[in-house]
Amino acid sequence: MSRQSATKVEVTIYVTPQCPNCDYAAAVADKIRHAYPDVTVRVIDLTATDEPRPDAVFATPTYLLNGRVWSLGNPSDEKIRIAFGTDAAVTVQK
Repeated sequence: MSRQSATKVEVTIYVTPQCPNCDYAAAVADKIRHAYPDVTVRVIDLTATDEPRPDAVFATPTYLLNGRVWSLGNPSDEKIRIAFGTDAAVTVQK
């Protein structure tokens, strides 16, 4: 990771079972984990958690980067590389 390596980076992905794009969000999570092992990735099913839903999460999938909305919907490979650095190849197949 280049841009944010000095601080701990956490991606939280909010999903629901009825969301048509949330299965793909799981693939995105796996790719981020693999390409950027220093990034903590959490996938939270809103129907199966007692955690409070952040006010910013009003649709799924929603991606938070260090607690701030990073992507409403699944991010592109380019958006992932910009956020975490270009030192890893990230290609998510649909």
